[in-house]
Amino acid sequence: MTPAERRLWSVGIPFALGVVLLVSTWDAGIAVTIALAVGALLAARSRMWALAACAAVWTAALTAVRVLPGPYDSWAGRGVLPVLAGYVTVFLLAWAAGRRLVDRRDDVGARARPELTWPSERRLLTYLLVLLGVAAATAAVRFRGTVPPLLADNPDAARQVLREQSNLVIGLLSEAWTLGMGISLLRALSGQRRALPVYYALTAVFTVGAALGASKNSVLVGIAPALIAALSVRRTRGRAARFLAARTPVVLLIGAVALGAAVFLGGQRTMAGTGAFETEFRARYGSNALTSSAGSLDLSLSSSTETFGRVWSQREHLDPRYGTYSLTFLGSRVEPIVGKADLYGLTSQLSQPYLMNTATFVAIPLLDYGPLGAVFFLLALGLAVGATERWFEFSAAPAGQLARAFVVYFALFGVYELYPLIYPTWLSLVPGLWILHRLGRTAA
Repeated sequence: MTPAERRLWSVGIPFALGVVLLVSTWDAGIAVTIALAVGALLAARSRMWALAACAAVWTAALTAVRVLPGPYDSWAGRGVLPVLAGYVTVFLLAWAAGRRLVDRRDDVGARARPELTWPSERRLLTYLLVLLGVAAATAAVRFRGTVPPLLADNPDAARQVLREQSNLVIGLLSEAWTLGMGISLLRALSGQRRALPVYYALTAVFTVGAALGASKNSVLVGIAPALIAALSVRRTRGRAARFLAARTPVVLLIGAVALGAAVFLGGQRTMAGTGAFETEFRARYGSNALTSSAGSLDLSLSSSTETFGRVWSQREHLDPRYGTYSLTFLGSRVEPIVGKADLYGLTSQLSQPYLMNTATFVAIPLLDYGPLGAVFFLLALGLAVGATERWFEFSAAPAGQLARAFVVYFALFGVYELYPLIYPTWLSLVPGLWILHRLGRTAA
């Protein structure tokens, strides 16, 4: 950093903090939003790109609550912004501390992005075909006698029917779509040019299979980590170097298309619903694809905060469950031991008249351990995320980079809900990535 840049930052940081303090006397919600934006810039300056992205996403979420109007908006969402920002700040600071605990800057080549070492083509393609077979067989069992929600007239109603008929085993095996999608796309973005058509074709097949459930996240959870991992590694050297020189723009373009498609399809799915919220959504946005997509984006960014505002306002009437909600991902199998805790049922009742079932980022630790306990919960979670993200940051193994990318994605998805404690996706991803890692080590 040049002396001029040092002087700029030495003046800019106190100035930004002064602005935040001044604005807080006028509107605390706007002040905490500015503070998170400053935090994102500081993290980017320190080259903590994943942490910066997470802070930026939270900034967008808090901005959406204040700026974008929607049928779900209420006093609770705006009023809870300082509280939510406080919890998020604890998580982000712990993330930064976790990275420091596993600081590997002294390792050889730590400053350079790694170049991935893949298993042989035969091993990798065999593994992907096995995943495809498992995914297809599971889909045949899952959709037996029913129309996949993606093709149904009312996707939300079809998803509810499937949810009632499904079980933990089927859910875990269905993650073969996710794992296959992530591996295929990362290989296509980081491999030799001659292999691109095969892996892009496999990516398309896995993506279509994952989309059959009409869930935006089922697709994004496979695509986004692959893009994060692709941006974290070096280009392959050799004959394909000139072609791969455009990889970063290509990766960003794929990410923009995937996000845009998810937002658009989310709006269309809501338009096809029959509930009170869907009716209000149609009345507000009509049949305009652009405005309905904007409404879908606002819903994804702000609904979690709105729901958390309702939970926070009722916190004194909700007894702590000391871990029951934290085991939601295990389903009904743990209910005989810890008791029943219907997180979606609770948030649906609190969000009347629309009965939204958004889980939120802080709801689980708050309901389990109370306001103070939630602070320690998010502190521990942030330390774990930071340490894991830093540990795999310079891994040359595709499994290591994908593991880091999944952790980063789940952290980013916290803007909507605490995903790993709601869905057992990671129970399938961990052994799947371990097998990929072993295939690479055996080949070596």
